Amino acid sequence: MQIEWIESQFFHTDKIDNEMIIIHHTGSKNGKINSLQGTISWFKPDVWRSTNQVSAQYIIAREERRIIQMVRDEHTAWHAGRSNWVINGVRREDLNNRSIGIELQGDGQLFRYSNFQYEALIWLVKQKMQEFNIPIELIRGHEEITTRKPDPGPLFDWDRFRSGLTSASVPGSDMPSDDELVDEDGDGIIYLDEDENVRIPSGKDRSLLETVFDFFAGLFK
Repeated sequence: MQIEWIESQFFHTDKIDNEMIIIHHTGSKNGKINSLQGTISWFKPDVWRSTNQVSAQYIIAREERRIIQMVRDEHTAWHAGRSNWVINGVRREDLNNRSIGIELQGDGQLFRYSNFQYEALIWLVKQKMQEFNIPIELIRGHEEITTRKPDPGPLFDWDRFRSGLTSASVPGSDMPSDDELVDEDGDGIIYLDEDENVRIPSGKDRSLLETVFDFFAGLFK
Protein backbone atom coordinates (compact mmCIF):
# COMPACT_ATOMS: atom_id res chain seq x y z
CA MET A 1 0.00 0.00 0.00
CA GLN A 2 1.12 3.57 -0.68
CA ILE A 3 -0.03 6.90 0.74
CA GLU A 4 -0.47 10.13 -1.22
CA TRP A 5 -0.19 13.44 0.68
CA ILE A 6 -2.70 16.24 -0.10
CA GLU A 7 -2.74 18.83 2.68
CA SER A 8 -6.04 20.14 4.04
CA GLN A 9 -6.36 23.64 5.49
CA PHE A 10 -8.77 22.37 8.13
CA PHE A 11 -6.86 21.22 11.21
CA HIS A 12 -5.52 22.32 14.59
CA THR A 13 -2.14 21.63 16.15
CA ASP A 14 -3.63 21.13 19.64
CA LYS A 15 -3.89 17.35 19.60
CA ILE A 16 -3.88 15.61 22.99
CA ASP A 17 -3.10 12.08 21.78
CA ASN A 18 -4.08 9.39 19.29
CA GLU A 19 -6.21 7.18 21.54
CA MET A 20 -8.92 6.13 19.06
CA ILE A 21 -9.51 5.46 15.37
CA ILE A 22 -12.89 6.56 14.02
CA ILE A 23 -14.24 5.18 10.73
CA HIS A 24 -16.53 7.28 8.51
CA HIS A 25 -18.10 7.13 5.08
CA THR A 26 -18.18 9.95 2.53
CA GLY A 27 -21.91 9.47 1.86
CA SER A 28 -24.03 9.69 -1.26
CA LYS A 29 -26.50 11.96 -3.01
CA ASN A 30 -29.55 10.84 -5.01
CA GLY A 31 -28.38 7.23 -4.87
CA LYS A 32 -24.87 8.00 -6.16
CA ILE A 33 -21.74 7.68 -4.01
CA ASN A 34 -19.91 10.96 -3.53
CA SER A 35 -16.83 11.07 -5.73
CA LEU A 36 -13.29 10.83 -4.39
CA GLN A 37 -12.41 14.20 -5.90
CA GLY A 38 -15.53 15.72 -4.38
CA THR A 39 -14.46 14.54 -0.94
CA ILE A 40 -10.97 15.93 -1.43
CA SER A 41 -12.47 19.26 -2.45
CA TRP A 42 -14.49 19.38 0.78
CA PHE A 43 -11.31 18.86 2.78
CA LYS A 44 -9.22 21.16 0.57
CA PRO A 45 -11.49 23.60 -1.27
CA ASP A 46 -10.28 25.86 -4.06
CA VAL A 47 -11.87 28.75 -2.18
CA TRP A 48 -11.71 28.84 1.62
CA ARG A 49 -15.06 27.88 3.15
CA SER A 50 -16.28 29.89 6.14
CA THR A 51 -18.77 27.10 6.97
CA ASN A 52 -18.69 23.30 6.70
CA GLN A 53 -14.98 23.15 7.44
CA VAL A 54 -14.34 19.42 7.67
CA SER A 55 -11.38 17.08 7.28
CA ALA A 56 -10.03 13.67 8.20
CA GLN A 57 -6.57 12.19 8.29
CA TYR A 58 -7.17 9.58 5.57
CA ILE A 59 -9.47 8.75 2.64
CA ILE A 60 -9.71 5.27 1.11
CA ALA A 61 -11.20 5.15 -2.39
CA ARG A 62 -13.43 2.34 -3.67
CA GLU A 63 -11.07 1.42 -6.49
CA GLU A 64 -7.49 0.26 -6.02
CA ARG A 65 -5.24 3.30 -5.69
CA ARG A 66 -3.04 5.03 -3.13
CA ILE A 67 -4.56 5.94 0.24
CA ILE A 68 -4.88 9.71 0.57
CA GLN A 69 -3.66 11.50 3.70
CA MET A 70 -4.82 15.08 4.24
CA VAL A 71 -4.02 15.83 7.91
CA ARG A 72 -0.97 14.65 9.83
CA ASP A 73 -1.54 12.08 12.56
CA GLU A 74 -0.13 14.45 15.17
CA HIS A 75 -2.61 17.20 14.19
CA THR A 76 -6.33 17.44 14.98
CA ALA A 77 -8.62 16.84 11.98
CA TRP A 78 -12.26 17.97 12.10
CA HIS A 79 -14.18 14.74 11.60
CA ALA A 80 -15.86 13.68 14.85
CA GLY A 81 -17.79 16.82 15.81
CA ARG A 82 -19.88 16.59 18.98
CA SER A 83 -18.95 13.15 20.19
CA ASN A 84 -18.06 11.13 23.26
CA TRP A 85 -16.66 7.75 24.26
CA VAL A 86 -15.13 6.07 27.30
CA ILE A 87 -11.32 5.94 26.97
CA ASN A 88 -9.36 4.14 29.69
CA GLY A 89 -12.32 4.38 32.05
CA VAL A 90 -12.96 8.10 31.51
CA ARG A 91 -15.74 9.49 29.31
CA ARG A 92 -14.17 11.97 26.89
CA GLU A 93 -16.02 14.62 24.87
CA ASP A 94 -15.28 16.08 21.41
CA LEU A 95 -12.98 13.34 20.20
CA ASN A 96 -11.27 15.16 17.34
CA ASN A 97 -8.14 15.80 19.38
CA ARG A 98 -7.96 12.22 20.64
CA SER A 99 -8.45 10.31 17.40
CA ILE A 100 -7.48 9.53 13.82
CA GLY A 101 -10.31 9.82 11.29
CA ILE A 102 -10.52 7.52 8.25
CA GLU A 103 -13.06 8.16 5.48
CA LEU A 104 -14.25 5.32 3.24
CA GLN A 105 -15.60 6.48 -0.11
CA GLY A 106 -19.11 5.11 -0.06
CA ASP A 107 -22.39 4.98 1.81
CA GLY A 108 -22.76 2.06 4.19
CA GLN A 109 -26.53 2.50 4.32
CA LEU A 110 -26.91 1.80 0.60
CA PHE A 111 -23.80 0.12 -0.80
CA ARG A 112 -21.34 -2.55 0.30
CA TYR A 113 -17.71 -1.52 0.55
CA SER A 114 -15.17 -2.90 -1.93
CA ASN A 115 -12.66 -5.67 -1.22
CA PHE A 116 -9.86 -3.19 -1.77
CA GLN A 117 -11.28 -0.88 0.89
CA TYR A 118 -11.25 -3.63 3.51
CA GLU A 119 -7.69 -4.61 2.56
CA ALA A 120 -6.46 -1.01 2.65
CA LEU A 121 -8.33 -0.19 5.85
CA ILE A 122 -6.98 -3.24 7.67
CA TRP A 123 -3.44 -2.46 6.49
CA LEU A 124 -3.68 1.19 7.57
CA VAL A 125 -5.36 0.56 10.93
CA LYS A 126 -2.82 -2.13 11.82
CA GLN A 127 -0.03 0.42 11.32
CA LYS A 128 -1.76 2.99 13.52
CA MET A 129 -2.63 0.46 16.23
CA GLN A 130 1.02 -0.49 16.50
CA GLU A 131 2.40 3.04 16.18
CA PHE A 132 0.12 4.59 18.82
CA ASN A 133 -0.70 1.50 20.92
CA ILE A 134 -4.44 1.76 20.15
CA PRO A 135 -6.47 -1.26 21.34
CA ILE A 136 -9.03 -2.85 19.05
CA GLU A 137 -11.90 -1.82 21.34
CA LEU A 138 -11.10 1.85 20.64
CA ILE A 139 -11.61 1.51 16.89
CA ARG A 140 -15.16 2.70 16.38
CA GLY A 141 -17.62 3.91 13.77
CA HIS A 142 -18.82 7.49 13.66
CA GLU A 143 -22.32 6.25 14.44
CA GLU A 144 -21.12 4.86 17.77
CA ILE A 145 -19.61 8.08 19.14
CA THR A 146 -22.52 10.37 18.25
CA THR A 147 -26.26 9.92 17.76
CA ARG A 148 -26.25 12.34 14.82
CA LYS A 149 -24.38 10.26 12.23
CA PRO A 150 -25.10 6.92 10.46
CA ASP A 151 -21.63 5.96 9.21
CA PRO A 152 -19.96 3.68 8.31
CA GLY A 153 -23.43 2.11 8.27
CA PRO A 154 -25.04 -1.34 8.52
CA LEU A 155 -23.34 -2.59 5.34
CA PHE A 156 -19.87 -2.19 6.87
CA ASP A 157 -18.69 -5.71 7.78
CA TRP A 158 -17.26 -5.29 11.28
CA ASP A 159 -16.60 -9.04 11.63
CA ARG A 160 -14.49 -9.10 8.47
CA PHE A 161 -12.64 -5.95 9.53
CA ARG A 162 -11.88 -7.07 13.09
CA SER A 163 -10.89 -10.56 11.94
CA GLY A 164 -8.38 -8.96 9.59
CA LEU A 165 -6.93 -6.86 12.41
CA THR A 166 -6.36 -9.80 14.70
CA SER A 167 -4.90 -12.20 12.13
CA ALA A 168 -1.13 -12.53 11.77
CA SER A 169 -0.15 -12.88 8.11
CA VAL A 170 2.70 -15.32 7.53
CA PRO A 171 3.94 -15.92 3.93
CA GLY A 172 2.95 -19.42 2.88
CA SER A 173 6.41 -20.29 1.55
CA ASP A 174 7.88 -19.60 4.98
CA MET A 175 5.42 -21.72 6.97
CA PRO A 176 6.87 -24.79 8.69
CA SER A 177 5.82 -28.19 7.41
CA ASP A 178 3.10 -30.12 9.28
CA ASP A 179 5.59 -32.35 11.12
CA GLU A 180 7.36 -29.26 12.46
CA LEU A 181 4.16 -27.86 13.96
CA VAL A 182 4.18 -29.49 17.40
CA ASP A 183 1.57 -28.72 20.07
CA GLU A 184 3.88 -29.41 23.00
CA ASP A 185 1.41 -28.96 25.87
CA GLY A 186 -1.78 -30.06 24.09
CA ASP A 187 -3.59 -26.74 24.54
CA GLY A 188 -4.31 -26.31 20.83
CA ILE A 189 -1.83 -23.43 20.44
CA ILE A 190 1.31 -23.75 18.35
CA TYR A 191 3.93 -21.07 18.89
CA LEU A 192 6.05 -19.72 16.04
CA ASP A 193 9.35 -18.03 16.83
CA GLU A 194 9.71 -14.52 15.45
CA ASP A 195 12.38 -14.22 12.77
CA GLU A 196 13.00 -12.15 9.64
CA ASN A 197 10.14 -13.93 7.86
CA VAL A 198 7.63 -14.21 10.69
CA ARG A 199 6.66 -10.93 12.36
CA ILE A 200 4.46 -11.42 15.42
CA PRO A 201 2.46 -8.25 16.22
CA SER A 202 3.34 -7.00 19.70
CA GLY A 203 2.22 -3.36 19.67
CA LYS A 204 5.80 -2.09 19.64
CA ASP A 205 9.24 -3.00 18.37
CA ARG A 206 11.57 -4.84 20.72
CA SER A 207 14.28 -2.62 22.20
CA LEU A 208 17.95 -3.58 21.91
CA LEU A 209 18.01 -4.48 25.61
CA GLU A 210 14.91 -6.68 25.24
CA THR A 211 16.41 -8.40 22.19
CA VAL A 212 19.65 -9.17 24.07
CA PHE A 213 17.67 -10.47 27.05
CA ASP A 214 15.59 -12.71 24.73
CA PHE A 215 18.80 -14.10 23.19
CA PHE A 216 20.34 -15.12 26.50
CA ALA A 217 17.02 -16.41 27.84
CA GLY A 218 16.77 -18.64 24.78
CA LEU A 219 20.13 -20.26 25.60
CA PHE A 220 18.72 -21.67 28.81
CA LYS A 221 15.37 -22.98 27.57
